[in-house]
Amino acid sequence: MSVRMEFHDLLAERRQDCDILWVSRATNPLPPHKLPPELKYSRSQAIRATLANPRVIMVIESLAAARQVDKSVIVAEARAMLEEMASKAHLPTVRWLGLLITKFMKRILISVRLNKQFLLTIRNQMSTAQVQYVYAPSHRSYLDFVLLSYILFSYDMALPNIASGMDFYRMQVVGELLRKTGAFYMRRSFSTDKLYKEIFRAYVASIVAHSDRAIEFFIEGTRSRSQKSLAPKYGLLSMIVEVLFRSDVPDIQFIPISISYDRPLEETLFAYELLGVPKPAESTTKLLKSLSILREPHAHGHVYFNFAEPISAREYLDMHVRKSSALSPNAKLPTDKVKQLAYSIIESHKKNAVLMPFNIVALLYNERIHSHPGETYSFDNLLEDYAWMKSILVKSVGALVFPKDVESPARTEREEIFESLHVHKDLLEIDSSSNLRLKERHRIIKTDKIVNVKGHVLNDETIRMSVPAISIAIYMNPTLAFLAKPAILAVCVKPNGNGAIPKEKVLEHYRLLRKVLSTELAIQAEISESSLQSEWEEALSFMLKENCIRDFGDSLVIASNTRLHSLLCNLILPYLAAVYVTCSILLKWDESVLGECTDKNIIKESQKVTEEILYKADTFFKHPYSLSIDLYTSTLSSLLEIGDLNRPEKTPVYQADKVRLSTYVSILDGMLQQEDARSYFDIAPTLLSSTQNDIQAKL
Repeated sequence: MSVRMEFHDLLAERRQDCDILWVSRATNPLPPHKLPPELKYSRSQAIRATLANPRVIMVIESLAAARQVDKSVIVAEARAMLEEMASKAHLPTVRWLGLLITKFMKRILISVRLNKQFLLTIRNQMSTAQVQYVYAPSHRSYLDFVLLSYILFSYDMALPNIASGMDFYRMQVVGELLRKTGAFYMRRSFSTDKLYKEIFRAYVASIVAHSDRAIEFFIEGTRSRSQKSLAPKYGLLSMIVEVLFRSDVPDIQFIPISISYDRPLEETLFAYELLGVPKPAESTTKLLKSLSILREPHAHGHVYFNFAEPISAREYLDMHVRKSSALSPNAKLPTDKVKQLAYSIIESHKKNAVLMPFNIVALLYNERIHSHPGETYSFDNLLEDYAWMKSILVKSVGALVFPKDVESPARTEREEIFESLHVHKDLLEIDSSSNLRLKERHRIIKTDKIVNVKGHVLNDETIRMSVPAISIAIYMNPTLAFLAKPAILAVCVKPNGNGAIPKEKVLEHYRLLRKVLSTELAIQAEISESSLQSEWEEALSFMLKENCIRDFGDSLVIASNTRLHSLLCNLILPYLAAVYVTCSILLKWDESVLGECTDKNIIKESQKVTEEILYKADTFFKHPYSLSIDLYTSTLSSLLEIGDLNRPEKTPVYQADKVRLSTYVSILDGMLQQEDARSYFDIAPTLLSSTQNDIQAKL
């Protein structure tokens, strides 16, 4: 563990030598496992092996008979799919891109920090291991796979086969360049295309068992625009693990990698995407236009790569499970084992995530808006609060908060905040009176073009205020990796007439909330009673230790640390508000007014109702982050998983268990109602114009 805590700045090494000499150095990339030469497939061999796969042959013959065409026609289609799909290895391309990326990174970033010694330990294991390795990083930015390949190239490790979406394939020039650095392409959805599905499955199997490069894939499936862990996707993971299930490899070691950004490159788009504005389609032209970020040096701060202990798939597929495959060729990979493995990777991402100073600043600023309405937030107060919150995160929950690289001197907390605010000066800065002020980010664009929004068409004032508020929430969200469960417990122990709340009632509410928030918080909805009890006791222990709650045996009551209790509640309440609205709408759904009860209609109506709530002068908890369409989508996913919603096969229309939904609405209503509820809309008149001077001038 102590080895992993030592971080090294990769860019510091690059700033000291010649980039051209470095990228053109002699290399001997270490493969991720030892393979005899006869078992190592080239690209053409992998394609031939895929076409020779018995399941692929069966589908080809079946389709040829169904279409009444010669088998060669279907084989040609299959080969075309593979040519589109398969990666290429081309070292000269890697070298030239390495040069460009080095220049780019040194310009926009202060540092790229990684636990180098632990990575080298994994490298040494690979030099002797017979097992295959799979890189499983978190997904926070398009920069993730670029930087991971850059790190591996830096330490003379083979670049992986990277699972990539077709969006990149369609980019002129860029798509082929990425292929030559290891990208293999997969369509977003192909469950209804039997030929493509079997070809892709067989191709993945061939590169797991016979490639001299590891696979890299994002288990979350897509970038987390909210900058926290997303619920895992199982499709590609199942295909990889199936190779072990069929005993084609002795083991597969998944290497979780937690990636943390000070400021992601796409941050200005994230708030709009969460509000329902579709992301711009990827294109080479737009990539070139985005190079405007090079204007300001080091504008995106620091990036951390924390490599964690590899997770053995064999621990989830014991000999008894694998014997079933040997005994029956039609045996299915147990889905529950895949799910357990997937959540183990996600939990590793959370546990090893590095928190940036601005994550804490955003958390504290959000709390100030709600707990001290109308009051200014001075830098001195922020500094005091920062030290308090950082201590809790480091000492009480074991979070890694902005660890320095081993070559740099220690920095004071004042210096950490100053640098952080400079990186984020377009969002939050110090005014001439040394008070923190939120900056306006939304620009009104007059156009006749109708934007195809995914939800309700919000008014411009809502967007103007929501964009900076949601941006603050996005930077708060990484703290949920450590504070989500205590926050759920905090909202379950709220003041009532008697002060004390029966412990059984608190536990029941905790169980309910973790279920309806399971997709949003990337936790398993259904767990054993012993696991739930262990989780509950851990959260309760934290709250007791921090003096947020007092335990009277059969009842719980709020204790003296109302400051932390309030912060935890205000961290989780926007999520509960979105669940409340979604469940209320489902409970009262009227097809004659709202149309069919489909995803699109539910999201649109939920966002519309949430916007109305934000302007009401009542005691309902209000936060613009509750406008996020992701919250409504994840609520629907959680309700589906726990059986409170169902959707008959081949229909997009939901059917709700109204008895259960009414229970959720009743409980959430009591949690959300509070006196003097405040909103970011209350500070709208104080928003700073984006033309203000940057923080350097204030310091």
